[in-house]
Amino acid sequence: MVAYSECGGSLEDFQKICSSVTRWNQISWNAAIAGFSNLGYVEESLKCFFEMRQGVIDVDFFTFTSVLKAVGIISALEEGKQIHALIFKSGHAANLYVQNGLIAMYARCGIIDDSKRVFFSGGKHDVISWNSMLSGCAHHGYGIETVQLFEQMRRTNIKPNSTTFLIVLTACSHAGLWVKGLEYFNLMINDELVEPPKLEHYATILDHFGRAGNLKEAEAIINSMPIDPGPSVYKALLSACRVHGNKEIAPRSAKKLLELCPNDPATYVLLSNVLVTWGYWDDAAEVRKLMHHSRVKSSGCSYSWIRVNKW
Repeated sequence: MVAYSECGGSLEDFQKICSSVTRWNQISWNAAIAGFSNLGYVEESLKCFFEMRQGVIDVDFFTFTSVLKAVGIISALEEGKQIHALIFKSGHAANLYVQNGLIAMYARCGIIDDSKRVFFSGGKHDVISWNSMLSGCAHHGYGIETVQLFEQMRRTNIKPNSTTFLIVLTACSHAGLWVKGLEYFNLMINDELVEPPKLEHYATILDHFGRAGNLKEAEAIINSMPIDPGPSVYKALLSACRVHGNKEIAPRSAKKLLELCPNDPATYVLLSNVLVTWGYWDDAAEVRKLMHHSRVKSSGCSYSWIRVNKW
């Protein structure tokens, strides 16, 4: 059941699997709770948990981990607190997986103080513990606190992974911590003990430079990338050009983006919005017309309507 839900099956098919279960025990209830949670049907997951409790079926760390994930998705704080109390009563509070579930649940609900309280009261941490805590701080706008936690993590024996760096880079970008963001990005490039940056890290650091208005530096990073730049990279750069009115780099970014995504409507919408921002209404209308008439399916469209010289 769990394996099926993790493979992206449909709700209808998963319900058929559940209906075929003849004997509901701890294992089958855990599978149902985790399965509905994985498929995004959180209410069904919580319903299964309450039915499991009504059936006087013993819960274990797997049960709590799955149901806490469901609670966090919909930010059901009151239910989360009730489950937290049950965790204490059932003696599972010291379990690392349960602690990670509590940290993530409170963080997703925006209750960072409670998330930190669980985090710092736990005896052991792993990279998931740190990532959950960092993600909660970053998501709710605590950029400086995210950096402080990351620095604390670096002093432990827990090695940051690519997800950790993506969280921290994003937090630095949104909080305007330009120097720190570049420091961590350079750490990924130069430290052999750290995973090298992936496409999403490059897109984030470009957003970082874009917010600061350092567009030439951003373009230089793209040109020096050891991996092929993806659409997200050029979208970040083109969006920054729009915000800062850079008409020198924008045409190059637009052309690259169209070469990479000739069939993506979002690409044409972004380019049209850039043109409208700068008052090029005719060009913007031409982009929309091309998208409509070609149904964005021709990979050999001409770029002649992009008036590079006028940009």
